[in-house]
Amino acid sequence: MADALGKFAALLLGAHPGLRFTLLEIGAVPLGGEREPFYRLLDLFPGSCVVAFEVDEALCANLNAAAPAGVRYYPNALGRRDEARPFYLTRHPMCASLYRPNEPLIGLYQNFEVAYLVSETTIRTVSLDAFVRDQRIGDVDFIKIDIQGAELDVFEGGVEALSRTVAIVCEVEFVPHYVDQPLFGDVCRFLDRQALMFHKFLGLAGRTLRPIVMNNDANFASQHIWSDAMFIRHVQRLEELDGAQLLKLAVLALLYGSPDVAFLCLSRHDALHGGTLAQAMPGL
Repeated sequence: MADALGKFAALLLGAHPGLRFTLLEIGAVPLGGEREPFYRLLDLFPGSCVVAFEVDEALCANLNAAAPAGVRYYPNALGRRDEARPFYLTRHPMCASLYRPNEPLIGLYQNFEVAYLVSETTIRTVSLDAFVRDQRIGDVDFIKIDIQGAELDVFEGGVEALSRTVAIVCEVEFVPHYVDQPLFGDVCRFLDRQALMFHKFLGLAGRTLRPIVMNNDANFASQHIWSDAMFIRHVQRLEELDGAQLLKLAVLALLYGSPDVAFLCLSRHDALHGGTLAQAMPGL
């Protein structure tokens, strides 16, 4: 895939030399030190950037000190609007959320102690649209978001930004891990109204009810609780995308394992602008 993606990028840059991406990572601390796949686009498309968010100011300063070129971290909490919100701190910082952990439910499952509540504080949120406007970010091409149940809050405060976004990878939950949190169906319905259709799940995760341990694995997912879900610009509305957006969606689709979507985007680009990018696509 890495070699195919490099060849694909070279093909598209030949047709559109200035192609570059603005990528948002909301909830940005890498687990185990591993970068998300989209970071490779910084190398393949010069001038691309990652705008990343973590609410801890000291952590953001450390991340910025070690950040590669093109990556900047902001200590902003995104939400529906500029307002004060309760913020629930948990045993593991990665589980902290704008929503209270649903301990009566998650306590029934194995190995969920990391998400138990430790303390409550207050945090100020800002809408995605206000942040993009104030920081002069420009068009947002792609969003990777994982903020423990508050993803829909960010989308509701980012309708203007979403109007130019071609793909999203969003953590979603199927049962209320947090009290009154929006679930996958709520996120899916809202994004569908923004012409961003559900595309696929990128793995499924969950737990097993206590006291049973299945396959000697406390994290075995007898109950599916969450996943990363990919959303793309609706395949029946590709005519609304300009040439650069079609190429960007093609790249992101290939990056996340959907060469069929990439081919459709290139075919649409060829029909609108001439050329034979679809036929020249590596791997055909």
